[in-house]
Amino acid sequence: MAISKEEVLWCYRMILGREPESEDIVNIHMQNKNITILREVFFNCKEFTGKRLELSAKQPSPFVPLGTLKNEIEYTASSSQLARCVVKIKEAWSHLGATQPHFSVLTDTQFLPENLDKNLDKFWASGETDAVEIEKMLVRHNFDSLSTKTCVEFGCGVGRVTMGLARRFNQVDAYDISQGHLFHAEQHSKELKLSNCRFNLCSDNILDPLKMCDFFYSKIVFQHNPPPVIYHLIRNALRALNPGGIAIFQVPTYIIGYHFSINEWITTDHKLDMQMHCLPQQVIFEIIMNENCALLEVREDNSTGALDRFVSNNFVVQRAIK
Repeated sequence: MAISKEEVLWCYRMILGREPESEDIVNIHMQNKNITILREVFFNCKEFTGKRLELSAKQPSPFVPLGTLKNEIEYTASSSQLARCVVKIKEAWSHLGATQPHFSVLTDTQFLPENLDKNLDKFWASGETDAVEIEKMLVRHNFDSLSTKTCVEFGCGVGRVTMGLARRFNQVDAYDISQGHLFHAEQHSKELKLSNCRFNLCSDNILDPLKMCDFFYSKIVFQHNPPPVIYHLIRNALRALNPGGIAIFQVPTYIIGYHFSINEWITTDHKLDMQMHCLPQQVIFEIIMNENCALLEVREDNSTGALDRFVSNNFVVQRAIK
């Protein structure tokens, strides 16, 4: 199978952490016979092996060291600044929803448009796997009888996990900023004859209040928003919980070398692509406390990959029972 330009670009980005030096070198890599050989070329190149040896020498642990420097992050913003953030987010994700809807949900080359037909079953199966995991987590916290409860999923994308949630909950309200993603989600829910899913386009303002629910879920979503937006999304999620309701959400809380300035970000021209952001744990703990909720569990996970650069946390939070 011919190698696509996109596959070469993502090898550069994910393996070497940079853009290719020229179009000519991209064309050369496209001559490899298949994606397996292409990956081996990158993993065995001097640049990657050199970085790996250097990293091993400096940092034996695969995790971010405890003694790293603080991320300088502005996480408060005015209403006008937040509105400008939303415009940029909408533009990027509307583009991704129109061009790479499934790949932008799971960044694996097998889910690129040109590879999707033969891998679509794997894509949907991964969502069911996540739904099984969610159910087990809820059982661990004595949150059962899901078939009588309501669920809100934020950043549902094409409905990868939504379908599994709909099989377990009485009603699911799924939100996304991209009409392109929601189109695929709605189509698949119709194919599965799931009548308890409502898909909500939140592109006018992703910071509007959500429908009240017993369970809130969001994973690999908040991380693609700038810190002031993450702050408001978490607050909205907790405010949507009914008494005794539980939220499970994932957020990167540290990125090596990361900083964020709201004015710098909104005045910069960004590529129409995914971005990675974080919000410090301390700030998230403050939101939980201020919203009259209890932190049941916080665990490091691998949602971001690159454990040597990111700290990603999975939070389980419960609203107080009045």
